[in-house]
Amino acid sequence: MHSGTSRSDAAETRRATRLLTLCALMLAAGSAPAQGGPPLVTDDPETPGDGKWEINVGAIATHTRGRWEIAAPDADINYGWGDRVQLKLDVPRVTARDDGQHWKSGAGEGNAGVKWRFIDQEHAGFSLSTYPQYSRSVLDSSTRRGITGPGHQFFLPIELSTEVDGMGVAVEVGRNFVSGAGQNQWVAGIVAAHGCGDGVECMVELHETQSPREHLTLLNFGTRWKLDESATLLAAAGREFGTRSDERRQALIYLGVQFTR
Repeated sequence: MHSGTSRSDAAETRRATRLLTLCALMLAAGSAPAQGGPPLVTDDPETPGDGKWEINVGAIATHTRGRWEIAAPDADINYGWGDRVQLKLDVPRVTARDDGQHWKSGAGEGNAGVKWRFIDQEHAGFSLSTYPQYSRSVLDSSTRRGITGPGHQFFLPIELSTEVDGMGVAVEVGRNFVSGAGQNQWVAGIVAAHGCGDGVECMVELHETQSPREHLTLLNFGTRWKLDESATLLAAAGREFGTRSDERRQALIYLGVQFTR
């Protein structure tokens, strides 16, 4: 028993060390303030502002061996309740197909959350927030038809962003509690970004998910192109690597528009 536990602890330590190494490489590459959130997976401490809206309308395509899944439209709706609090509701419509079967559509997995930024960069030199989120299938019929998975999840993360000599970074670390037969996970991500044109921001993300039986690293590249004062084009593409079988590793594409007012 103790020997197995020790091996498990050692494996977790090696994974944590690998993640920290990846984070250090990302820090070295960053050259401008980084912003998380759509079209990326990792989030940051920023909120829309008191009484302001941030609405991300996108299409998210994921592909594993033997399955396509497209969330379109995916409406990620955020509202600023004061300067430091953000309320979130995300409800997608999902169309999925497994090899040898017909396409099927229905309500996807809904996600609701509250972000609270309790330290501001203007006063402390860095921003820090927490962003608890709850997600589950909106309709039981979607689960029965294989569009969404069973059970529910509760994600409890902390986000940090800062700047050092013109270099910016956004980091998110948290614990994902999974109900039923699923396994709880440690989740961490880091984002670096820089301007790559007039009104255009280029970003790179590393996002790590670890459970007792497997770990995954998502390498993601994204861009934000500001069209005008209230609309920004969002796009990203990425691929997962790790111990998960080929059938479960995902390729990911995001395309959408962010509206602010």
